[in-house]
Amino acid sequence: MIVGRSGPDAMDSLSGPLAVAVALLDLIAIVHVWCSRIELGRKIVWSLVILLLPVVGVVMWAAAVWPFGKARL
Repeated sequence: MIVGRSGPDAMDSLSGPLAVAVALLDLIAIVHVWCSRIELGRKIVWSLVILLLPVVGVVMWAAAVWPFGKARL
């Protein structure tokens, strides 16, 4: 008997909620970028980074907007 073949794997059961969480964080980050006072070009660049690199883009955005972040939006 092979273990794991009869039911869903642990990663399969987590992939849906994880994808929803990443999508929500992306949406929050993009809304925050577009509500900020930075110029239009930077808004477009930040939005593209967040959309094209969902996890890495949100981490970069969070590092930029936190109080200890060097980059300011």
